[in-house]
Amino acid sequence: MNKHAKKWGSALLAAGILTGVAVIPVSYTEAASTKQQTAVQQPGVSIQWNGKTLSTRGVQVNGSTLIPVAALRDSLGIPVSYDAKEATYTVGSGYNKLYIMSSSSEANVNVNGINARSMDAKQIAGKLYIPMSLLKDYLGIDAQWNAAQKTVTLSKSQLNPITVTSQTLPASSNAKVSYKVKYPQISGSQLNPEAQQAINSVLKKHAEGVLAAGKKMVAEGEATTERPYEFWNDFAIAYNKDGILSVIMQDYSYTGGAHGMTARKGYTFSLADGKQLQLSDVLKANPNYKKFLNADLKKKVDALQGGEGFDKFKELKADQNFYVTNSGVTIVFDLYEYAPYAYGIPEFTYSFAQLLPQGGKPFAGQNE
Repeated sequence: MNKHAKKWGSALLAAGILTGVAVIPVSYTEAASTKQQTAVQQPGVSIQWNGKTLSTRGVQVNGSTLIPVAALRDSLGIPVSYDAKEATYTVGSGYNKLYIMSSSSEANVNVNGINARSMDAKQIAGKLYIPMSLLKDYLGIDAQWNAAQKTVTLSKSQLNPITVTSQTLPASSNAKVSYKVKYPQISGSQLNPEAQQAINSVLKKHAEGVLAAGKKMVAEGEATTERPYEFWNDFAIAYNKDGILSVIMQDYSYTGGAHGMTARKGYTFSLADGKQLQLSDVLKANPNYKKFLNADLKKKVDALQGGEGFDKFKELKADQNFYVTNSGVTIVFDLYEYAPYAYGIPEFTYSFAQLLPQGGKPFAGQNE
């Protein structure tokens, strides 16, 4: 996301959606679906925070628990602002921010410009809601769901005692090319200095590779002021607990063609020694995880190809691209690897309960 949203209160529309006042665009009112009207009529979800039951309530839509953004602002103290010109909400602060495009009832969400599947927010009866999973994965909030009582209990996550800062590589932009290449760097008094250096080196090297590739494309291409080249990236911290850090790096390049190209790469580290973890390290408690994933991914990947002539899925790579969130492990494939460009980046999330035996824990032996 290239623009920071304005302070909360800068637009009456924002106040309407977050407080429940019916300040709703006509297009939304006319397009409200039966599905969303039904959701409003469902029994509300009780929300507890710091041992207290909030006056605002959540809802459930198609099995997904949604939390009102107003509750995050008013009760949890999470910053919320609105850019009326861009029709975009910003939720959160620090290294992870949610950006919510609210132009329709199915509001799109990204984290620092990184879109992922199953991240849709919703506007219901004039209020903006986001999935509970987004709180757990990106906003540092633990959420426990009690289905019998229809209650979600929220609490602050116990994050690793580290500081994450954003760095930008120096590069000269002009009318024919623009660069904005960033990368995270970590620090902390409890970190092993060698481990800190090892992790920071990997993340900086990724960014340097993006910049070098961009400069090579500029040197070999024919950028113009009418169709300038563009190279930028951003990152999100997907997991920052239990001595483990998982980072999503997303890179974008445009070189004058019909569309740009986006690449997404996950990096997962042990903070104890700086080791970059492979999928086998995360799922060590299940020596048979590959058998399950290969069979399930074959069905899912082959189904999305639509007879376009792409290669069929065979098996996970030895260095399979993935990242980790509180929701589990997300397997990532490249654009065009198995599906048309229009599909986007194929990624599939599996909960730890799906991947590990009962009682098995992820990162076995890594955080000891």
